[in-house]
Amino acid sequence: MNVRCALMDDLEEIIELYDAVSDAMKESAFDIGWRKNLYPSKEMIQSDIKQQTLYILQKEEKIIGAMVLNHESDPCYQNVYWQINVDDTEAIILHRFCIHPDFHGCGKYFLKQALKIAQKQNQRVMRLDVLSSNLPAIRLYEKCGFLLQGKQMMDYGKTVIAHLYEKLI
Repeated sequence: MNVRCALMDDLEEIIELYDAVSDAMKESAFDIGWRKNLYPSKEMIQSDIKQQTLYILQKEEKIIGAMVLNHESDPCYQNVYWQINVDDTEAIILHRFCIHPDFHGCGKYFLKQALKIAQKQNQRVMRLDVLSSNLPAIRLYEKCGFLLQGKQMMDYGKTVIAHLYEKLI
């Protein structure tokens, strides 16, 4: 498997990945609210690629995972008492992390690669938010050593409870 920064040539395949994930989770117990052409939108993905913050996981040249690593956080992050006290420039935020439904089991590897990328960027901590109902993702994050720092109401297209996690890099 290979992890690299996404290129504009990858755009259509990344959209297909997000669509597959959206379809697989839609109306399931773990529905994360992603919808085709709405979230993540093509424009959002293009912006992430241009900013070089979107990373992909490839297996045999097929894109099977995607994630965004940047410093953008929801305002509710300011309401959490983070155990690891760092400047915002030293805390990388994980967004839109996904693995194609046909490749479950690759998430742990991809998440570990995210931590390596963050370390190379001299980040000290990784933070993320996840819907409280997304139990598979919560299990993955906790298995990889992320610690729950609090719960906040967030706008995921509708108001939901999200768990906020962090991990020292």
